[in-house]
Amino acid sequence: MTGFDFDSPTVEWLRSRGTARWHDVAEGVIPLWVAEMDFRVAPPVQQAIESTVANHAYGYPRDNGLRHSWAAWAHRVQGLAIDPLKVRYVRNVLSGVQLAIRTYSSPGSPVVLPSPAYMPFWDVPGLEGRDILSVPMVDSDFGWTLDLDGIDDAFAQGAESIILCQPYNPLGRVFTADELRGLAEVVDRHHGFVISDEIHGPLVPVCDSRKASVPYASVSELAASHSVLVSSASKSFNVPGLMTAFVTLFTDDQAHMWDEKVHPLDTEGVTTIGMAANKAAFDSGQEWLDAVNCYIHDNAVWLSQVLADELPGVSYRIPEGTYLGWLDFSAYELPTAPGQWLLRHARIRLNDGPTFGPGGEGHARINLATPRYLLEEAVDRMIAAMSAR
Repeated sequence: MTGFDFDSPTVEWLRSRGTARWHDVAEGVIPLWVAEMDFRVAPPVQQAIESTVANHAYGYPRDNGLRHSWAAWAHRVQGLAIDPLKVRYVRNVLSGVQLAIRTYSSPGSPVVLPSPAYMPFWDVPGLEGRDILSVPMVDSDFGWTLDLDGIDDAFAQGAESIILCQPYNPLGRVFTADELRGLAEVVDRHHGFVISDEIHGPLVPVCDSRKASVPYASVSELAASHSVLVSSASKSFNVPGLMTAFVTLFTDDQAHMWDEKVHPLDTEGVTTIGMAANKAAFDSGQEWLDAVNCYIHDNAVWLSQVLADELPGVSYRIPEGTYLGWLDFSAYELPTAPGQWLLRHARIRLNDGPTFGPGGEGHARINLATPRYLLEEAVDRMIAAMSAR
């Protein structure tokens, strides 16, 4: 895992790309918010993109074997058995979640959402005319975990589906097989359905004790029978603007329902370049992925050590997966939400905790996929601002 330079991107180069993370902040602000990496993409991915451009391949996309590459990667890395013919392409993960809600639950039935939750999840069910039944995560001895009793109650109130995020954004948990089997029992008891967003699945560091995320469908035949997996290479290989994702189905009945209920226009938007980039990522990007995961993990460990020494009132756990950290500033009793306060007083931009719903109060989410020098500067600003209060 050598030969990749994650330290060199400059502020000037990052701003020149014009993407959301750097474009949407004022000059002089360090942006550690939007879930984009500050790194150059994996060489095989860049080569696939450049080859597509060189061939003037800007026509309508057709299957390039991505579903087979994804199935092979999932089996090789995660031990998940996938029938490539049961993979369906969608433009992004959120549209996949929306279509799965529509397809696998009754019109008008509520959707269970553990909280705090990825911000758009608070909006997607409403696009299908659904209410949300929020169930707060539980802070246990081994980290944040699902409240199975609360989820059970939510299904008893009429919910028919749950949005699962594995690994969990924003808390950074990678649920164990036992935790997921517990969820499967609850869901089965109520004849419910799991829509598992596993876009962060590849973002688990091999340099840590965990080697891979556990796909929900892998824990039992029961779990696979009542779930679909929605994912993409977009987060883990830093190509979110290329608008390509996929929904993995696990049974013939699921495939029949999808093909019957989902109109082809509902899945329009997948791009030729995005499919080429995704395929290259799963075929040839593992060495880069392992390296970037370890770099991010090193950033996360460094942050933990500095906060313990300089800002011990900030509660923070090293994330097991994703490149996102969850910071608890509650002990400091800031006069406004932490993200707002830090933007004003430290010139750093984090995602404000309240935007993630119940459980986000007093918190902020930090993006660790950045060169160390930028993370150090941001934390120095944070320490100086907090110390000056």
